[in-house]
Amino acid sequence: MKILFVSQYFFPEQVSNNRMAENLSRNGHVVNVCCAVPNYPAGDFLDGYSNTARREDQFGDVKIRRAWTIPRGKSKLTLLLNYLAFPLASSIAILTRKQRPDVVFVSQLSPVFMVIPGIVQKWKTGSGLVYWVQDIWPESATITLGIRSKIFTAILNAICGWLYRRADIVLVQSAGFIEMIARFGVPRERIRVLSNTAPALYRPLAPQDAPEHAAAIPQEGFRLMFAGNIGESQDFDTLVAAAALLSDRKDLHWIVVGSGRDEERVRGLVREKGLEDNIRFLGRYPEEAMPALFAHADAMLVSLKDTPIFALTVPYKTQCYMACGKPIVASLNGEGARIVTEAKAGISVPAGRPGELADAVVRIMNSTPDERAAYASNSRRYFEENYASAKVYGDLERALEDAASGRPRS
Repeated sequence: MKILFVSQYFFPEQVSNNRMAENLSRNGHVVNVCCAVPNYPAGDFLDGYSNTARREDQFGDVKIRRAWTIPRGKSKLTLLLNYLAFPLASSIAILTRKQRPDVVFVSQLSPVFMVIPGIVQKWKTGSGLVYWVQDIWPESATITLGIRSKIFTAILNAICGWLYRRADIVLVQSAGFIEMIARFGVPRERIRVLSNTAPALYRPLAPQDAPEHAAAIPQEGFRLMFAGNIGESQDFDTLVAAAALLSDRKDLHWIVVGSGRDEERVRGLVREKGLEDNIRFLGRYPEEAMPALFAHADAMLVSLKDTPIFALTVPYKTQCYMACGKPIVASLNGEGARIVTEAKAGISVPAGRPGELADAVVRIMNSTPDERAAYASNSRRYFEENYASAKVYGDLERALEDAASGRPRS
């Protein structure tokens, strides 16, 4: 198949899109990516990239064309402009290019407007159109941007419903998303679940097999590691508050790997509470380094805000933690909490409750080596049974083939 892969986020940004496109290409499909100039999650263009430099690029056999972009920046206004720039610039690019893909695949994180270039391509050439919905709109926008206007929310609902109904197949990252898509009048037979997986590079490693990161991470005490985006959604207020409750535990090290729009504020909060010795920020690392970093952690931390929409979400890092066979401490509601509990991969507490999170951390610190080994084993086993890449990518290819052939269209 000739596949146009549309997403605002792509290599060198560390997102699941990279491996997904790579896998499709490896399986013999011709994959062209339409994305933005990379600026996620920090908010500024990554080194070596701009609106004039490296607009066309290569990722293995995958060809990349980057649309003109306004960086996310640090304010809600620049984030909104970033959200609006990509669909406009990439749609113009699609209208001016001579390409006839069999199917368009839109990996839809925020914003939902990134599906518009896919709709434009469908109108232009009659290509099949598949979305993979990982952020539900308009709720993701109203929460992130603090939108309270009922009129504006109603307008967003109408727009989102129209956009979702344009797809031939809508893939959703968890079963909890199905009703959220069906409410817009999308026929249920056109909605399928496609869970996140983790690249093959995520695998269990022993600390002695990853000596390159030993100096950056304490080698004594209990290491609780968070890896990923430092944003509003990840609810660092709860994490910092839990760390403050356990500030007298000098044998507990909170390790944060990653960066993001909320990092400066979170670092300020840590300083304000006098937790610089408790919480260590390691900064951003390439995805290839993650398993080696995880090897030096006793448990991994995943969190989301206490909101109804996030209760439907399973953060991508959950599958990555599981693939590496790590015990998990989760500050989550809904689907994410259910999975950690069902897998017996660690301890889960409700989102937004610092006291209960602190208690969970103490419980896993006080667990025996055999108990933590069981969490680790269960974590890896659950990944292999439910999120193995062969299963996930096979489901994806079937959806793309169905859309390309016209079978699912109403």
